[in-house]
Amino acid sequence: MRIASLSNQLIILTLILFGLYVGKDLLIPFIIAVVVWYLLNSLADIFGRMRLGKRVLPRTIQLLLAFALLIGASFFLIEMILLNYEFFIEQYPAYHANFIQLTASWSQKLDLTLLDLDYASSINIPALLADAIDSSLGFVTTFFLILLYVVFLLLEQQIFRSKLKQIFKDRSEYLRFLKIVKRIDESIYSYVSIKTALCLLSGFLSYWVMFMIGIDFAILWAFLIFMLNFIPIIGALIGVLFPSLIALLQFGSYGEPVLVFSLLASIQLIVGNFVEPKVLGTRLNVSPLVVILALTFWGAIWGVAGMFLCVPITVILMIILSQFEKTRSIAVLFSAGKVV
Repeated sequence: MRIASLSNQLIILTLILFGLYVGKDLLIPFIIAVVVWYLLNSLADIFGRMRLGKRVLPRTIQLLLAFALLIGASFFLIEMILLNYEFFIEQYPAYHANFIQLTASWSQKLDLTLLDLDYASSINIPALLADAIDSSLGFVTTFFLILLYVVFLLLEQQIFRSKLKQIFKDRSEYLRFLKIVKRIDESIYSYVSIKTALCLLSGFLSYWVMFMIGIDFAILWAFLIFMLNFIPIIGALIGVLFPSLIALLQFGSYGEPVLVFSLLASIQLIVGNFVEPKVLGTRLNVSPLVVILALTFWGAIWGVAGMFLCVPITVILMIILSQFEKTRSIAVLFSAGKVV
């Protein structure tokens, strides 16, 4: 019986993993919509603290202001990308000339006859970027799907509590469920708010360094560093590589790129290994090893989206697993040692 039960559990787990992978094109937009919905409600709560005299803003107005803020931020991001793309096209001849010079220099130093300079000269980066932008237009369909999900989530939240009361006939079970949801909300809100502040700190310090050195597209790279810092462990390193590479093409020498990489890497190291543990501490109570495994697992299944979501998903799973006696041991394994 025990072997049969174990076999059934393995089959169910396999089917779940298969469903997560096969259905990622539908699941990822929905998960992103849930994240946007959560951000809208969090921003609405902030607007809810504002008062007009003694009156509090109606919830509908709070949500509309939050939605307007997110839309405004999205348009600002698109405009920033387009402006930087135009500037890149203007500067590309200089970048290309430096790239050819560096390639020729390394070919001579290392006596590498395999480096085809004609091929290097024929590389058309603007055309590749244009193709990438054209292919990304397919995201428009996904964007509207996400928007549709968000609208229905906002409508559903109005009646969700009444549905829960009908599902949980026992009041104690209902209160227990609300307690779990509240704990998840507090943990995710704490992680997102603190992590956002730390990512902003990394982005601002990185922008200041790049601005002082004179790196092109400093605002774009700072924003990229801000976003990639949400990916545990590897995000900060990836974010540092892009401005270092553009510095190599911009200056055509090695001094500035090494300086950029060293200073930006130092910022990520200090913020990630000294400031973040002090500020975030053990609030999430997730083992670093589990974070690495979660990053690998969700990255393999859902790609970049999985890398961004791996920590919140792990926290939610750990909290849910800790509520049941049979799965509590798994939650303990997920934890960083504190009582779950």
